[in-house]
Amino acid sequence: MTSFSSITLSLSVLLAGYLSAICATPPNPPSTIQQARAPYKTDRIRIITGNFAIAASRAVLIISIYHALVTLFYQRSPNTGLLSTICPHPENLNLNPKLLTWSPTVLLSLLSIASGSAIRLSAYGGLGRNFTFYLSAPDRLVTGGVYAYVQHPSYTGLVLVGLGRFLKLTTIGGAATAGGFFWYTRNDVFVPLPLSDRIFHSARFNVLNPLRNPTTHDLCIRKVPLSEIDPTLLEKKGKLVEAFCAGVWSGWGYAFQRAYLARKYQSPETSNQLWSRSELRRSTYEPGTLITDHFEVVEKTPDRIVVRCGASPRVQDVRPSDGLFEMSVQVKPDEGVAEFGLKSCFFQGLGKAESQPMPPHIVWLHQQYTKLWMETAIRNVLR
Repeated sequence: MTSFSSITLSLSVLLAGYLSAICATPPNPPSTIQQARAPYKTDRIRIITGNFAIAASRAVLIISIYHALVTLFYQRSPNTGLLSTICPHPENLNLNPKLLTWSPTVLLSLLSIASGSAIRLSAYGGLGRNFTFYLSAPDRLVTGGVYAYVQHPSYTGLVLVGLGRFLKLTTIGGAATAGGFFWYTRNDVFVPLPLSDRIFHSARFNVLNPLRNPTTHDLCIRKVPLSEIDPTLLEKKGKLVEAFCAGVWSGWGYAFQRAYLARKYQSPETSNQLWSRSELRRSTYEPGTLITDHFEVVEKTPDRIVVRCGASPRVQDVRPSDGLFEMSVQVKPDEGVAEFGLKSCFFQGLGKAESQPMPPHIVWLHQQYTKLWMETAIRNVLR
């Protein structure tokens, strides 16, 4: 049962989050003169102003709301009650009771946020309209109020707020992120991939893995009601798997890897490959299509597209590290769903291997990455 202690702590966390969000929000918009002044354009802190600051304040507020909910329903047994609904798989997060109940650490962090907010908001009020997140000379010298005691009260307050959030929210921020991720990917299920699967008996697999080295393999399944899918993708067979494949490569789940590969490998030599999000979204992924110098489409049917992965497609011979990645769709009218699949098969192609290419912890990380790809790809096929 929710106790008075958990209620007061939850409300305190919400207040701390609200104050932190205000401290990260510009109190005044920049003037036209401030935006036009040359010194600001070359200032090194410009990246943390404007939209970035607003986004950060919203993120802080969202995490604080999540933190407050976890605190409110936290119990000694994390698998019971509403906590397991709010935070799927809490047993994997190692939630620290000292950070979810009243404790000296919690009290110190909340006091740090409260005092820091008071100082920073006093600086807001002291400078009035002159306080913006853009560097410029104020129209007057302020020596009263909090400025009579501290030369840089705004920075001092922000440091105290940041320290308080670090003490209290380092763990819960991770819990919120992990909990949110598990909730977001809750419908993605990994099912056994038997060795009788066609991918292990394909001509391509036999060529790339001539010594039949052990594989690291998995299959992630996601079922989506047909009523939620864009009906135009169901009119012609093969369109749905094309859109699903385009969603994998153009979605934000692949965005960071795509940016890394572009920085490292995009050049005139690879200009014939797909690099931009618009190209990846428009492509129909015919065999021979090259993707960000890391993937090559090697097979396409109306219900699946298979790419070779593991290294640059410019290396066509047997590779030390290789793999096949399959994106598939099965429309099941009797069940009223479309079943999307992401199938991975990694192996050492060159030389004899005695064990699988990935250790267990890397396999787990790969599966989480696969779930992220699945969810971002699904968005490309919905109404």
